[in-house]
Amino acid sequence: MKKVLFLIFALFFVSNSVFAAYEFEIKDRKITYQEDELKFYENDELLTPEKVNLLFPEYQLLLISDFDKNKKYTYKNSLFKSKNILLVNDTNRTFHKFFIYPESSRNQLNKEDKKCLIKSLITIYGKKNVRLKHEGGDEFEIVVK
Repeated sequence: MKKVLFLIFALFFVSNSVFAAYEFEIKDRKITYQEDELKFYENDELLTPEKVNLLFPEYQLLLISDFDKNKKYTYKNSLFKSKNILLVNDTNRTFHKFFIYPESSRNQLNKEDKKCLIKSLITIYGKKNVRLKHEGGDEFEIVVK
């Protein structure tokens, strides 16, 4: 009986992390965003970074593979300018329970829809570093110079 309960419990958590997705429409296309993967899909087909960039032309594309071995990416920005970044995962890594810090850098697709927070949409303000951080201590950092 304990094994059956453990199996049900384990399946619940696996299914929750696998299906953590948002569906939204942009440019008359139905897009699915997998929050734990930082990836975008259309009709169950993975969108390439180039296709994702076409959906969000006001955002500069930044790939996970662009980060160095210390999980840092150096970005040049003016002190008084802000820059919109779209972080896309082009690796096999997952990002379950990762969040953007500082919170002011988190961006939303639609300001009215508080549920559709796409953690890949980031705004860099001035010379402020931005981190994609896990509560366990793992983090990716955009170092702004």
